[in-house]
Amino acid sequence: MKKIWGLAILTAFILSGKTYAADDFFGDLIEPEEIKQEKASISGQFNAGKILDSKPKVLKVERKKLRVEKVETEKVTPIVREPAPLGLKWLATVEEIEYLKVYLEPIAQKDMPNSYIATNLPNPVSDFREVLVSFGEDDALWRIAAYGKLIDDDSTAAKGLKEYDKYYKLLAKKYGNAHEFYTPALVNADETVVNPDGTQALKSVQQELPKGGEGFLQKLVNGETTLYATFENETVGVTLALLADGHNQTYIVVDYKNLTAGRKEMEELYNAL
Repeated sequence: MKKIWGLAILTAFILSGKTYAADDFFGDLIEPEEIKQEKASISGQFNAGKILDSKPKVLKVERKKLRVEKVETEKVTPIVREPAPLGLKWLATVEEIEYLKVYLEPIAQKDMPNSYIATNLPNPVSDFREVLVSFGEDDALWRIAAYGKLIDDDSTAAKGLKEYDKYYKLLAKKYGNAHEFYTPALVNADETVVNPDGTQALKSVQQELPKGGEGFLQKLVNGETTLYATFENETVGVTLALLADGHNQTYIVVDYKNLTAGRKEMEELYNAL
C-alpha cells in the first residue's frame, strides 16, 4: 500500500514539472497580436476597476504667498487759492484761470506783462463792460481792473457821481480803510468886493470847483480835476476812480491788487541777498 502511494506522488510531481516547463516554453514564444490586445484590454479593465474601487486621493497643492511690496507715493497737496473778485482766484496761473472756463485775450500793457482781457467770468458784474487781468512774470494773478459802462452824462457828471458813490459805499464796507482824494479844478468867478470909499465892485477870483459843480464833467475830461478813493485790508488794495471820455461820457474804474504778491516778491529778493 505504501508503495502505491509513493508511486502516485512521484507521478504527480513529474507531471507538474512538465506543466511548468511547458509554461516557460510558451512564455518565451512571441504571442500573436490579437492575444496581446486581449490581454492588454483585460489588464486595463482590471486596473481601471481597481482605481474606481479605491478611495480618491486628495491632491495637496502648495500655494505660495505672493509678496506685494507697498509703494509709497507722495501725497500731492492741493493748492488752495484765495477768492478774488468776479469769481477769480488770487495768485492763480493762466492755466488755472482758463480751467474756470474764463476766456483770456492777450493785451499789451506797459509795465504789466502777461495781461489779458477776461470774459465769461464766473461771477460777472453787469456794470462792468471790460475786465483786465494781469499775471506778471511769475504767472500769478495779482491785478484785476474792471471798467464800468459808459454813461451819457450832463455837465455836472451827476450820473457818474451817483455810480461812483454806490461803489464807494460797497467797497468801504467790504475792504475798509476808505480814503477819498479829490483834486479840484480852479475856475474864475466874479466876487463882489467893497472899496475903501464904500462903493462895491466885482472882482475876478479863482475858486475851487466843488464835486458836481457846473462844468465838472469838462474838467474831468481835460484832466484838470481828479476824483478817486482807496480801500485796503490785509491782502487786497482797491482803487475806485471816476473818469470821463471826450464824448461827454463818464465811467468808473475799480482796480484790485493783491498785496501779498508784492510781499512774496520782496521776501524772495531779501532771501536771495
